[in-house]
Amino acid sequence: MRGEPYDHDAFCAEIKNYSQPGDQGVQYDAFLAKCYVAAQAGHHLSDHFMWITWAPFRANSWATLQSSTLVESAVLQNCERIFGTTDLDQAKGKLDRALAQSVAERLWLIVLSDKQETLVPLKDWEAIVAGELTRRGDGSW
Repeated sequence: MRGEPYDHDAFCAEIKNYSQPGDQGVQYDAFLAKCYVAAQAGHHLSDHFMWITWAPFRANSWATLQSSTLVESAVLQNCERIFGTTDLDQAKGKLDRALAQSVAERLWLIVLSDKQETLVPLKDWEAIVAGELTRRGDGSW
């Protein structure tokens, strides 16, 4: 990523280019569990976790989609794969609530439309920005 406050941060993204919500809720829960595992392992792309979609989902619970409670729930739904147990009480004992909170704070929900995809910088501007970044030594374009 470029620009403050995210300069040089890395991210993992899952992209769902669907025209309807469908089963995105189920897939989002699996995504949250994967984010938890990536953060737990200190994965090098886990500064931010982005869910990018063209179809909003779970509209009635939208405000909770980036909550630590939902991250915890998603982890417990996948407890056999994550903790090696199907015993919910054992899994709850292994769940790191601080890590779930950290994952929740790194979540991004991005909803796009087909028209937004046309909003790209002009080639001339890309060349100017790339030249300036290279001149300053702030990194390669």
